[in-house]
Amino acid sequence: MGKGSDMANEVRSRGDLRVLIIGGGMAGWTLAGELVRRGVTPVLVERVPEYTRVGFWIGLYPFSANTLRETGVYDDYIAGSIPMGTYAMFDTAGKLLQEMSFAEVLGRINGQMRALERTDLLSILVAGGAGTDVRMGTTATVVDQGDDTVSVRIGDGPVEHFDLVVAADGIHSATRAALTGDPDAGIKDWGYTAFTWWVPDTTGLGDSIHEYWGPAGLFGMYPLATRVNAIAGMPTPEGLDTMEPADMASAVTSHFGGYPTPVTTALEGIGGDTDNRVYPWPMVDQRADQWIHGRVALLGDAACGFLPTAGVGASNAMKSAAVLADELGRSDAATVPQALGLWEQRVRKRVEANQDNSRTLAKMMFVKGHTTAKIRDLLLRHYPVEKVAADVLSSNVNAW
Repeated sequence: MGKGSDMANEVRSRGDLRVLIIGGGMAGWTLAGELVRRGVTPVLVERVPEYTRVGFWIGLYPFSANTLRETGVYDDYIAGSIPMGTYAMFDTAGKLLQEMSFAEVLGRINGQMRALERTDLLSILVAGGAGTDVRMGTTATVVDQGDDTVSVRIGDGPVEHFDLVVAADGIHSATRAALTGDPDAGIKDWGYTAFTWWVPDTTGLGDSIHEYWGPAGLFGMYPLATRVNAIAGMPTPEGLDTMEPADMASAVTSHFGGYPTPVTTALEGIGGDTDNRVYPWPMVDQRADQWIHGRVALLGDAACGFLPTAGVGASNAMKSAAVLADELGRSDAATVPQALGLWEQRVRKRVEANQDNSRTLAKMMFVKGHTTAKIRDLLLRHYPVEKVAADVLSSNVNAW
């Protein structure tokens, strides 16, 4: 039996690598698509029974968008997104503080910053992962872990066994909480909430992102082809957990009512029960001390969750997933732990450096008091936002 048995084991370990992905977001579906491309059929578990059209604007850097070429959906991404031309920052009087050309920052790698709705990007990623064993409307719990397998219960079904479990279940990862015993480990609450809603494109933004920076507030307008995502960041109102959407809309309107005309125009469109309904987005981020727990790995926001301030969270999640698939493509069931170690070496420093850039911007955005805001606006002349974008790019121009 010796030789034939060894060959059979090799076929099983390479062709039937058993991978469970917990979480069907940007990171989870990118990994699924990349694994399917390499001949591995992962199981993907997502707690919501179906995806809805609730979402927000997402900008992707080229270093992550290029991963879509590998799963055959890059053309769909180009067709469903628009290129961003400039970023402009204003004060509360409408005075231009800074302006940045994405073409100039990204020109040396011949790439574009492109934008689309989150739900559209998710649909593209799901198409790229066709062939995945998808189980919607359920959860997965790690029951036990040995040297060779991880035992998991999916929903109320029987225990199943996997060579690898990847937890891509978000900033508030239930899997991470179970592994560490602390649901709040690594979570940082910045004390702000961003309220987001959609308005018709009557602003004339074109391909330009506009942000208005004030004391204890930032109002951003992010365009797509036919509409604009308005995002208003302000100190978290007391009692937010029990607020109705109408109350949120009232709080936002009161806070930003003195801003220039483009903002007040967007505020006129806030509220309602359809696209212009307002949704709260708590400004929290997360950095896990440990990404790898035996044969369980944290991915995307579960490992390192971003604030939206540098617009690079989704890009890092997708690129990290693609690199993980790359390492697994040279692995078998026996060498999964080594593959995970190599993956972490390739991505962790880059991801955390990008998160540091996001946090630097947050410290500049989240200032209170008119005097402090004016000092901040003066300092911005010496620390342009373009530098943050360039720092993000420089950490990603080389192969991960």
